[in-house]
Amino acid sequence: MGAPLPAPKEVRAEFDRLLAQDAEAAVAYLHDLGASSGYLDEAAVARTIRWTAASPYGELEITINRSKPEKDPRAIAAAAARSAVADAPTGPGVPRCDLCWENEGFPGAPGRPAKPGLRIAAIELGGERWGLQFSPYAYFDEHCIALSAEHRPMRIDAPCLERLLDFADLFPFYFIGSNADLPIVGGSILSHDHFQGGRHVFPLMKAPVEREVALAGLPQVGCGVVRWPASALRLASHDRAALARAATRILEAWQRFSFEPCGIVAHDADGPHNTLNPIVHREGALYVMHLVLRNNRVDDARPWGVFHPGAQLHHLKKENIGLIEIMGLAILPPRLARELPAVERELAKAARAGRTPQEAEALLLEREATASHAAWAV
Repeated sequence: MGAPLPAPKEVRAEFDRLLAQDAEAAVAYLHDLGASSGYLDEAAVARTIRWTAASPYGELEITINRSKPEKDPRAIAAAAARSAVADAPTGPGVPRCDLCWENEGFPGAPGRPAKPGLRIAAIELGGERWGLQFSPYAYFDEHCIALSAEHRPMRIDAPCLERLLDFADLFPFYFIGSNADLPIVGGSILSHDHFQGGRHVFPLMKAPVEREVALAGLPQVGCGVVRWPASALRLASHDRAALARAATRILEAWQRFSFEPCGIVAHDADGPHNTLNPIVHREGALYVMHLVLRNNRVDDARPWGVFHPGAQLHHLKKENIGLIEIMGLAILPPRLARELPAVERELAKAARAGRTPQEAEALLLEREATASHAAWAV
């Protein structure tokens, strides 16, 4: 059972006091509260299965996260569409989504469980009131969420980039990034504007630049194409304002860009399709921003997304490739912790019995836990 927590106002006051002196102490205070209350389930996080894999892009990180439920991309898109429609009022103090500030102290309701250990610190980003909390589904050290005080949809634009830079100034020891703001390429919650950050160096941040690019009129901003499986640019500058101008220029150009031979269409009857993942971290006085270009088009041949893994890989994962994964940390669903060992056991038995690949596949198809992996495994 978790330890008793101070009231939200008391937590915010203490966080503010600490932040004025030492940002590291402020976030340590907030994190320790979540851990002591049981809101941050450190035992569940410890059960996460982790390994690394060599690739042409560097060493990638792979996890099977046992604490986060699997979601369907179409359900995520449907939830975003519902949020875009004027909903009936939910009543004062009732959260509209899992990220609303109203979750703090909410006693719970059908479909909206209580979060008794949740505490949110108040910070200012882009002149707006935002909150800071730590994620109960921690994928890495001090995995935090910055969330708008207002329930509003995700939006990647120039003010978003400025808010990311503000966060990096407040907490220069954390990275901070945003999921894309469109279905298929966005995260699991598109209905509430938020960022994710924490104390981690991702494979994307270590990947080499394979080609430098000069930005006209911005000689103080370095820009390069990163050797990465997604189209990614790395901007770096000691001049924050110049970096923001460069990133905004690239964002706005990408939002207009079409090249149909590669399946890229900026806008059609279904709406806009081009967006990006912006990610910021500090290296001393140097600001580094990664921009990963995203497009969420679908077509008849690729109904899950032109640039989304095809159905032949959905036995491993079909959820959106979000911010964390686009940086090189794969988050696979908890069912694989049960299914993949079962596949391994069946293949080992088939090998000992001298079975052919076709016979091994047939054996896998006979079992619920292994059937979806049969063609891939052999």
